[in-house]
Amino acid sequence: MIVMPANSTGWFWHCLARETGRIGHLLSPLAQRGPWPWFPYALDNGAYSCWDPKDNTFDDDRWKITEGHWLRLLFWAQAAQQKPRWSIVPDVPGNAEETLRKWKPFASVVQSCGFPLAVAVQDGMTSKDVRALDPLPDVIAVGGSTEWKWETVEQWVADFPRVHVLRCNMPDKLQTLEEMGVESTDGTGWNRGDVRQTSGLEAWARSKPKPTDGPLYPFVCKAERVKRQLSFA
Repeated sequence: MIVMPANSTGWFWHCLARETGRIGHLLSPLAQRGPWPWFPYALDNGAYSCWDPKDNTFDDDRWKITEGHWLRLLFWAQAAQQKPRWSIVPDVPGNAEETLRKWKPFASVVQSCGFPLAVAVQDGMTSKDVRALDPLPDVIAVGGSTEWKWETVEQWVADFPRVHVLRCNMPDKLQTLEEMGVESTDGTGWNRGDVRQTSGLEAWARSKPKPTDGPLYPFVCKAERVKRQLSFA
């Protein structure tokens, strides 16, 4: 399993990713950077920022702006040599019906980029609903409310081969999710200054390290002694 601290690219994360092989990125629209070969990455769609979980409302006007940023994120990933593991098709957090309605038109956009499709499942969605989608998703991203997510994640893992858990910032959950068979998880809380969270993630990552090895070419630059300038390898 890998953990994707959302949009975290400080040197601590570079080192932990290189030394353990268990850290990646979930990149949001307007936050794309890299990519780097030791950071496997996936693409978010930004819809979560348009949702108010307190009253379960979705800001459609804000989404119209975010959609443009999301399309540029897809273009950036298309142009990158290193491709994403998958891309979450735009959804409506907290609304299964609207998420299912949006699937086909937006999935076709992601599909045209050549990226694996991830569906963000919401409260009330079932495996039957997912299997009825056209096109079929490659990855189940378990979202929805916090309670529903933790109540259903084990069933999603039992029913589908590739499962990602959205919004997990609890170190004590990582071992359980890994043993369950979850492929990856993400969170914004790993890099917000809570030492217990960050150190807990580091301890988990270093417990079963798979260091990144092999040449870095063509992703890094090197100095040429003769010209005394930097050039891309």
